Amino acid sequence: MSTPNKAALQSTRYARAPYAGVPYAGAPYPRAIVAAVFFALAALPACGGDEDTDKKDEDTATAADAGVDGGTTSDTATSADTVTKGGAYDCDPLQPTRCALPWPSNLYLAKDSKTTTGYRLNFGAKTLPRNLNDKHVYSDAYKRLDGYGVGSAVLVHFPGIDIKDMASESKPDVSVTKKSPSLLIEIAKDGSASLVPHFVELDQTGEKDQQVLFLRPLVILNEATRYIVAFHGLKTTDGKAIKPSDAFAKLRDGKTTGTDLAHRQAGFDDIFGLLDKAGIKKADLVLSWDFVTASTNTLHGDLLHVRDKGFAIAGSKGPELKITKTVDNSKNKKANWAYELQGTFTVPRFTRDHMVGSFKMHMLNFGKDGKPAQNGTITRDFWIRVPHTALDGTPHGLAQYGHGLLGRGSQVGGGHNAYLAREGKLIFFACDWSGMASADNNGIAAMIVDMSDFPVLVDGLHQGMLEGLLLARAMRERFAGMDFTQKHGIKIDKKRLVYTGISQGGIYGGTLMALSQDITRGHLGVPGQNYATLLHRSVDFQPFFAVMMGTYGNAIDRAILLTAGQSLWDMVDPSSHYVHLKTKPHNGTPKHEVLLASATGDYQVALLTNEITVRSGWGVKLMKHYGKAVYGVKETPFPHKGSGLVNWSFGNPWPKPGNVPPADDIDGLKCGPSNICLLKKDCDPKGVFAPCKLKDPHGKPRKMPNHQKQLLHFLDTGEIIDVCNDSPCDPF
Repeated sequence: MSTPNKAALQSTRYARAPYAGVPYAGAPYPRAIVAAVFFALAALPACGGDEDTDKKDEDTATAADAGVDGGTTSDTATSADTVTKGGAYDCDPLQPTRCALPWPSNLYLAKDSKTTTGYRLNFGAKTLPRNLNDKHVYSDAYKRLDGYGVGSAVLVHFPGIDIKDMASESKPDVSVTKKSPSLLIEIAKDGSASLVPHFVELDQTGEKDQQVLFLRPLVILNEATRYIVAFHGLKTTDGKAIKPSDAFAKLRDGKTTGTDLAHRQAGFDDIFGLLDKAGIKKADLVLSWDFVTASTNTLHGDLLHVRDKGFAIAGSKGPELKITKTVDNSKNKKANWAYELQGTFTVPRFTRDHMVGSFKMHMLNFGKDGKPAQNGTITRDFWIRVPHTALDGTPHGLAQYGHGLLGRGSQVGGGHNAYLAREGKLIFFACDWSGMASADNNGIAAMIVDMSDFPVLVDGLHQGMLEGLLLARAMRERFAGMDFTQKHGIKIDKKRLVYTGISQGGIYGGTLMALSQDITRGHLGVPGQNYATLLHRSVDFQPFFAVMMGTYGNAIDRAILLTAGQSLWDMVDPSSHYVHLKTKPHNGTPKHEVLLASATGDYQVALLTNEITVRSGWGVKLMKHYGKAVYGVKETPFPHKGSGLVNWSFGNPWPKPGNVPPADDIDGLKCGPSNICLLKKDCDPKGVFAPCKLKDPHGKPRKMPNHQKQLLHFLDTGEIIDVCNDSPCDPF
């Protein structure tokens, strides 16, 4: 992806925008917001680094530095629980700073006997933050869930808290001891308790008085499971003990009779009893509560329904493929591809139009039965790339490509794919990732102005997943018999249908693979999971973050919105699908294996999230020579049959802890012991041992010949082999 230069990023990273009212969607919004939307769009011309050409960083305009006081843009919980007319509670008084704190709160788990967990999320009209237009985020979409997302972080706010003795990203081991000031406890169905590894970090994107404390689990949480959070022995940086809120003190001490807290006492008494069994004394608690994660029925029910219904409508061979454009390079032996095809396919549509500002986006179209219903059909583009090696009658397999952030399926023609096609005897194909493709760029940027529209991203991806799955089925069942294929004598090995994606395609490839009934092996290039964790740590989010700062001026509100949104995002985020790749496959779906390839110091996708994936114990192994010790994970030696994560290093350091993007300010690094650089443009060609300037390694693994060799071997055999001579994988 093309990103702003470092100076521009540093000046705009968390700059506040000046307030100057201009009309936007019928209401006054800061002029800087509108400017920042266009800044976001201009910064994203070729995301994910998919293309074969390397583009220089672009200078971009910076947001102004004038301040906006965001301290009054959200309600605070200063009194006991208040119930809205809809029967939902607005504010949780356990943490009076903001209504929605602590997050995720048991207060918003309304009982519902029809769900798997026995609950349904139900927020009040004022629970979620409001923007500068005084509009609270509309929360009805969350009622689809019977608990919080499995990618949920815990948010609390203790002004001035001292975290030096708490579990950190670099030293998380204290989190699984009872002496840890922060505890995350999983409660099994039999009532037994186990400590969940985690770390805490203060939000670096806000002023000191607006720094929430994130408690981030170091494993993906289990579905339909109860968790207890407990904080004890907390103190401020000046050594003063942090006291519980009035509301929590009453619950802890059993003094809620006759108060608005009385209805919660029994639930908290149960929490205190479980903590006591675990050796945590009630008298020492500063804050404690519980929450429940959503079941697969509500996380994935809509998506699986769209998949199954869509395939039933499209038929066993998938949709027809219509080629509309052919570029013939067959006689040009130096061209990457012999034929470049573009066409269209028509699929069942399960969304309806929804305007976000002046941009058309899409929401799921629900029927009277509460399930996504077909709303006609929609026609999409596809792209196919045929290598020269397919012209001599040698059978070729099919490789589906997943493009990068807000990109297009046309990016399938990158040179790295051409190499894989030639060497692996593969024909590549792709479509846009509807919901997060270039056509959705404007709407996503506008969505940040009012996060009530956030479901358009999640719902659009439901349709996008269906389109990708149906295209793969159609390519396998129809391409071999098409006039083009027959005319040129191209033979298709239908048994070799694989997936390879990078960046966004590496992220959502995990979801697509878990859903696929046709593809069982895939490559996930520079991947990650859990967008709420990824976003702060990615340079890609910076222009969008500038928009968000202008509309939601308080850092606490922004943290709540990103974390809350993850519960909806988990419907399509691989954080909730990795367990269904192999450990618990979705109904009617085979088991899958995936090869993950990461790059140390990646500016765009945080490796931390991949480490959480391998630690979760769902079959993705951490392969030998990762480059650093990963807490709680033992490296797996090569060769390995099954899923695994292989890391590649190009000289970048491991990122410093914190929820901000990496910033490598290292000049003068020597190219290597033999003065060899992977890419000439990365080195100053002034002689032996010329200094290198570190650059984002995000786009480099895919270009490594030994990585390509490892990738092709895995796709053919399901085995991950050593291609780096029992050493760390780097270009030297």
